[in-house]
Amino acid sequence: MRTLCVIVFALLLVGCRTGARQGSSLNADQARTTALQLANDKAFELYHCQPFHDGPPARFTQGRWVWIDRQGYGKSDFEVVVELAANGSPRMVDLKLLDNRGIIF
Repeated sequence: MRTLCVIVFALLLVGCRTGARQGSSLNADQARTTALQLANDKAFELYHCQPFHDGPPARFTQGRWVWIDRQGYGKSDFEVVVELAANGSPRMVDLKLLDNRGIIF
């Protein structure tokens, strides 16, 4: 009886570990889609536009997803770096507006 309990417990542990791994990781396309949405949300919040469309794939490095893109919009460019945890939760969205027009005084 004791052996049966140990076997059932071991099977439950293996099942839990497998499910947790599958539910906590993204593929590169899912990470890119999530990052793209976060980048556009931030751009809309700050500049009332959504300049990011499609873009390069996300890279998984050092236990996190990183997505970097640069898009032209009007006479300016936007550059964004988005970091996601392995499970897709946002860690950082760094959006920069790059404008090379001269300032007129």
